[in-house]
This record gives sequence, C-alpha cells and structure tokens, in this order.
Amino acid sequence: MAAQRRYKKNNKSAKIIVVLITFAVIAVALLFVIKNLGGADKLFGKTMYPIKYSEYVDKASEDYGLDRALIYAVIHTESHFDEDAESAAGAKGLMQLMPESFEWLQSLKGESLDSDSIMEPKVNIDYGSYLLKYFLDRYGDKNAAIAAYNAGFVVSDWLENSEYSSDGKTLDIIPYPETEKYVEKVLKAEEMYNKLYFS
Repeated sequence: MAAQRRYKKNNKSAKIIVVLITFAVIAVALLFVIKNLGGADKLFGKTMYPIKYSEYVDKASEDYGLDRALIYAVIHTESHFDEDAESAAGAKGLMQLMPESFEWLQSLKGESLDSDSIMEPKVNIDYGSYLLKYFLDRYGDKNAAIAAYNAGFVVSDWLENSEYSSDGKTLDIIPYPETEKYVEKVLKAEEMYNKLYFS
C-alpha cells in the first residue's frame, strides 16, 4: 500500500516536471521568435498597426508624392482597414470619402466613375490620397491638411482667425474637439507606421 502511494506520488511529480519542462521549452521558443521578429513591442505594434492594400497605397504614394505612413495612418484612423465601412454621416470605404467629395474630386481629375466604385479599395485609396494631397498643397501644413481631411474647408476660416492661428499658416488651436482628436490620432498612427515599417 505504501509502495503504491509512493508510486502515485512519484508518477504525479514526474507529470508535473514534464509539464514544467514543456512550458519552459514553449517559453524559450516564443522568446526566440519574438526576438527574431524585432521584439515584443514591434510584434504587438504590427498587430495594432497592420499593413494592408499595400499595392494601392504604394501607387497612391508614388502618384501624389505622399508618405506611405501618412496614407496608412489615415486609413487606420478612418476605418481600421474595413473596406465596407460606412459612417452615420455617409462617408464610405477605407478612407471614408463622402459621395459629394468623390464627385467633386472626379471633376478635378477629369474622370467619371460609377458611384458604387467609391467602395472599391483601389479607387477609395486613390481618391482619399488625392484629397489628402489637395489639402497639403492648399494649406502647406500637414496638421492643417489632416484637419481639413476631417472637417473640410472650415480650416481656411480657422487659419484666418488669430484666435486659432498666429501666422495664418499653422493651426495653434483646433476649435473642434473631434477634429483635434482626429489629428492627434492620425499623427500618432503615422509615427507608429514609420517606426514599425519605414525607419
């Protein structure tokens, strides 16, 4: 009886040791994988800030002279890469274009597309990037351009108001809290994309 108890006890101890060794091996393997992928922070960061639709982003970046990190940051902030995203206000697709803006941009580009094409990733990224480039050219300031992407041409009024802009070119204060948060999110996402993929 005593021998049986000792056997059971030894058998239980052996099982615990096997489980502990297994966990140790898995932990070492995970650490090895994480180290080779650039560290836990980078691995986690790439999960939070993924790269998708790179073919279309690369083309838009080249066509309009935009940093890829900025395009990805706007997509991340606007839709989190959900190509079927549609806001309550009616903004559509990856870069959340309003249908009226889409029509206006087509007239600027001299194109005529079907209204449903706004939801196609290739078209949405192209036109969203074109709009971003338009605002960058118009305002000459990245923060103002990002604010305009969210709030529209009201940014021109803010820049003319000494309460919000000390030099008429840069926004010192963004009076819409939603737009202020939006600019912060895009800039943070752009920083993360640069850090994770483009530095």
